[in-house]
Amino acid sequence: MAKGSGAERRAGVKELREEVEEEKKWSKKEKKNLIWGINPLHLFFLVLFTLPTIFAVVDYFFNFSKVPGGGYGTLDPAQAVWREKLKAFYGENNPGKMSEIPELLKKYKGKENKLWRKLNAKYDKIRAEQE
Repeated sequence: MAKGSGAERRAGVKELREEVEEEKKWSKKEKKNLIWGINPLHLFFLVLFTLPTIFAVVDYFFNFSKVPGGGYGTLDPAQAVWREKLKAFYGENNPGKMSEIPELLKKYKGKENKLWRKLNAKYDKIRAEQE
């Protein structure tokens, strides 16, 4: 054995110990920052990307965010015309039923003429009885 080999071995062992101690320090710091063993940043992004989908699915099945009229006729110009006609009609004949207009448009989507005929027939009878 050469004279320098023992000193080199001791230096190598000392360096190895320092590396192990440093790794332990870092692993302790990392473990402190973990939630259930998961990096909080990863949890944040997981929640960020999954919550909107979960809310949409839950809303689809349980209808939490009910839009008045179900959103029917909001973009369709024909539905907007029928909505105005029905508002004017119910404004004259039965103002208490104004809140039912969105449901009627939803129910009779594509069959608005049929709805119009039914309403006119119904309220013509009522007007005739009142006279």
